[in-house]
Amino acid sequence: MEFSDADPAFRARFLEAKFEPESFVQSIASKSIGSTDLMNMKRRMHLISSEAKTELKQNVYRNHTKFIETAKEVSSLESEVYQLHSLLADEKQLLNTVKELLNVEKKNDSSETSENDSWETLLHHCQSLGLVSSNPDRRLIHSGKLLEVKLENLPANHQQHKGDSNTKLPTSYVTHQCYGLLFSDYFIIAKSANIRTATAYDVDQVLKLHQTSSGVNSNRPSDKQIPSSAIQTINLKDGELRNSFLIQHNLETHTMMCENAQSKKHWMEMFESALYPRQRRGSLLYTDTGRLSLSPTSTASSSISDRSSVQQQQIQLFEEDFYSEDWVTNTQENLVILLAERNFDEALALILRSRKHVRQFVSEHSQQTMHFVDEYVKSVQIKEQELCKLIEKEIQNICERGCSTNLLKHYYHHIQTLKQLGYVPKACDLFITIQLSLMKSTLKQTKLEELNVVFVENFANTFFTRLVDSYYEFVQIFKDQKSTFTKFIVWMSSEIEKLITILHNQQYISTKNFNFTMKNIDILLTKANEFSSKLIDVKFMFEEQLEQLLIQIITTQKDVIIDTLRQRHRDEKWTSITLSTQDRLEQLYFEFHELGLDSQKFFQPFITINNDTIQINLAPSTLQFAKAYLTFSRDLFKIHYSLINQTIVEALVELIKLHLKYYERALQKLQNTNEKQSKIFIMKNVEFSLNHLFHYVDTLYRPKIGHSVKYFTKVYEKMSKLKEMAAL
Repeated sequence: MEFSDADPAFRARFLEAKFEPESFVQSIASKSIGSTDLMNMKRRMHLISSEAKTELKQNVYRNHTKFIETAKEVSSLESEVYQLHSLLADEKQLLNTVKELLNVEKKNDSSETSENDSWETLLHHCQSLGLVSSNPDRRLIHSGKLLEVKLENLPANHQQHKGDSNTKLPTSYVTHQCYGLLFSDYFIIAKSANIRTATAYDVDQVLKLHQTSSGVNSNRPSDKQIPSSAIQTINLKDGELRNSFLIQHNLETHTMMCENAQSKKHWMEMFESALYPRQRRGSLLYTDTGRLSLSPTSTASSSISDRSSVQQQQIQLFEEDFYSEDWVTNTQENLVILLAERNFDEALALILRSRKHVRQFVSEHSQQTMHFVDEYVKSVQIKEQELCKLIEKEIQNICERGCSTNLLKHYYHHIQTLKQLGYVPKACDLFITIQLSLMKSTLKQTKLEELNVVFVENFANTFFTRLVDSYYEFVQIFKDQKSTFTKFIVWMSSEIEKLITILHNQQYISTKNFNFTMKNIDILLTKANEFSSKLIDVKFMFEEQLEQLLIQIITTQKDVIIDTLRQRHRDEKWTSITLSTQDRLEQLYFEFHELGLDSQKFFQPFITINNDTIQINLAPSTLQFAKAYLTFSRDLFKIHYSLINQTIVEALVELIKLHLKYYERALQKLQNTNEKQSKIFIMKNVEFSLNHLFHYVDTLYRPKIGHSVKYFTKVYEKMSKLKEMAAL
């Protein structure tokens, strides 16, 4: 029986735990009659073995396929888990930020609540003593600890310079702790540093913030009463006194010192908001000037001080104007929250809005240099850099684990964010980082094929498809940034180098199989030419990268042909080839036709037929060399380009010259003999090699390298020399 499934119990015997091969063979031999049964059993066992091997291969292939699919799923899950981990970390950071803000607000609320009763009680006592007038609209703007500076040994002429913020104060001074209460209409200085224990008897100074005066300018209604500031605050530059400011009230000057620069800035801002309400900001300069001009007894020094204070007030007014909208004041805080939430789009919109606000403000006040604008711009730029670092870190982490084509829009949206911020080089670098990861992951997905040429073609198709997509994506994002195209070209060149290195390391381009290597290189150059004709010229990149490798491959194959040629000529008997049947001749025609020849016309002068005997008047070594030489030249012709032209020409000329050299040696051996027929036969081989074989190669290459170069021309000169040696 020649089938294996006829008896399932027969197979089951091999699966038994106590199966013994010797006992099985003895049992089969004892039951068999003659050799026929044993031969049938042998064939049956062979079928079972073949089926087992086939099934094993199929199982291995299925397991390998499942393993690859599982690995892909694992990689995808790892990417999703990492993204989930990043989101959870961001949420945790956001919750911590919110918690801290809530704790700070809660702490501030509790402290404010505990102090409200104290200052309300103190204000009530001040009203009862007549220190302040009652006002139902009065509200507390700011309060806090201060140090009042008392100057010792004050010069007599200091009163003339007390309005000048640049005046150097005496080195001898003392400080007293106090508590400041800034209301909408009064500023109260209490001697006690603790407002909770302060009483009405602790009140040291009560300064009225506003006074009512008549307008004096003819452009204004003369009968309208307008409120003006009764005090002036002057910023005192840091010197011997740090973090201090002056309060001018009537003819008195109070010097107040704060704990730090931030506290001083806050006090100054609160005074400005109380002294100069927003709805009257436009008339402040006129009001102050008018008030100052009413002082006919002011001296030249006080005029300089007044001008300085007016300039200071202008800067303060500009600052109020700059921060007039709440979103400007809260820009940095909002950016912190948006970055913690990973809300890059809103952060980008806020940064661009801030830039526009700064540009408009600076264009309106171009003649002024304002430090607060520089500070605002610097704080926004710090957040810009943080945003860039977050985007860069996110993209790099994703690329390390493998980019997904499904999320390309998300990646490129981040690139556009960087581009809108003006970080074009960084955006270009991250785009290339994404392309590196995509190219790597895409090439890994190329399936192995049984035929190596098919695999190389699929591999090249995958590479160029990804390259085309990268080009269109790059143009779409950076079409208005032509300076970035250089980086993209450099990246393409490096990827082409990597592709050739991979194929070379995996022996798809090597010196071992010349014909196979030439097919693969032809595939690469063809794909590169198609890409170059439609998009960017990358063929020259392939040609440069392949140049040295091809020179090595051509030289190696030339040496192989030379070694074979030497062996064949060493054993050559210089006898013609005889074919017994017409089929053999047709087979010869077919072999040379595959090499691109009109084989019947090519061999017709050298074939004779006598009584059904076909004779080819060529030596076997000549015919074998013709095959090798034509194959070599045709393979090189497919991949010929200018950089390797010299190498190809030299290789072809060297091979044909060496081949003719062996004819020359054979004629030298026969030079002093009467073997005329042998000389005639050798000269027929010379004629075939020069006038047919080499002439065909010369004609083939002429369109690529122009008319016959001097190397090819010199080869034909060998004919006359060989004829002289044959002396025919």
